[in-house]
Amino acid sequence: MISGMKRNDILLALLVLAPAAGRAQTEPIRVCVHANAGFFTRDAGGAPTGLEADLLTRFAASASAALTFQDDPSFEAVLANTAAGRCQIGASTVTVTEGRKSRFLFSVPYFPNRVVVVQNKASAFAQPSDLKGQRVAVVKETLSVGFISGIPGVKPVLVADDAAAFAALMKGEADAVACDSAVVLHFLAEHPDLGMAFPIGDRSFFAFIFPKDSKLQGPVNSYLKKLVGSPEFVRVLAKHFGEANAEFLASEVIAAKR
Repeated sequence: MISGMKRNDILLALLVLAPAAGRAQTEPIRVCVHANAGFFTRDAGGAPTGLEADLLTRFAASASAALTFQDDPSFEAVLANTAAGRCQIGASTVTVTEGRKSRFLFSVPYFPNRVVVVQNKASAFAQPSDLKGQRVAVVKETLSVGFISGIPGVKPVLVADDAAAFAALMKGEADAVACDSAVVLHFLAEHPDLGMAFPIGDRSFFAFIFPKDSKLQGPVNSYLKKLVGSPEFVRVLAKHFGEANAEFLASEVIAAKR
């Protein structure tokens, strides 16, 4: 029994997840992922961990469905494979944007975000105009690319993921990084010589993505809507981002639903 869903959602989920005639068991839901600290990684034994892994594993359990995570080599690959239907869900801290809505279906948001510029503390960049003539590392096809490209005189350095962006900064191949605030704290903890310079753009939100013809969006949304308004959601956030941040993060996500 799928708890917390309306009757129509239950019927839809059964249609999506039920095995075809003659099959011994349901074919797993394939999720395209790319590593992002706090959201999706694998532990020493290869088991998935992180907020995105937790949320989708909980959904699959509620639907009595099998789940498999496909590790893609880049953020771009997650988008491409999900759009093409090679995966039924994409999970890679994908920001909801109007442009992407023409390419994907989105779940309800599960995490608030803002793009921030990170620098070596000695650089003292304080505003966008300070980046004129500077090399700024950004992950391909992310919201950061548009923000940085819109600042006159900036030289974007396109990379595959956040780890590569910070590596470019540490190696002197970039003068700053523009990336999601959600992942910044992890890297700042590892590199005390780095610090946040300033935010750019408005608050945004992460959500899961689905191919345009997906039947999974409704069941996933029904599950997330119930979870987000519960104390359990705060506990899940605290597990990955600390108790001090969990209540605030949850309140931001709840506000996005209104």
